[in-house]
Amino acid sequence: MSPDAPGVKPRTWSFGSSGPVISATRGHVVVTGTGFLPNHSVTVRITTEGEDIVDYLTYTTDPNGCLSAALPQTAIDRDAQITATDHRPDPKGDHGLLWSNAVTVTPGG
Repeated sequence: MSPDAPGVKPRTWSFGSSGPVISATRGHVVVTGTGFLPNHSVTVRITTEGEDIVDYLTYTTDPNGCLSAALPQTAIDRDAQITATDHRPDPKGDHGLLWSNAVTVTPGG
């Protein structure tokens, strides 16, 4: 069905100015977050400090748009910065996407 068909509204994205918000525990890293799209694929980006290494892991939010992502123990072997996106567009965002806040984690501590 065409989005131009009568009674069909085109898909639009709406979000607050802050977007999704994440936090992470220390040691064995668990990323938790809110403000994502419900039941939606989320990409968690891990950028390792001092290196040009970026890892991307995929998780799914719950029906309330909450994220709980236990990272593999090998994912953080030095200081790293973690962000997440549910792929909503944001022309001002990195690669045109809306990203969460950045959280810096330290391995094991």
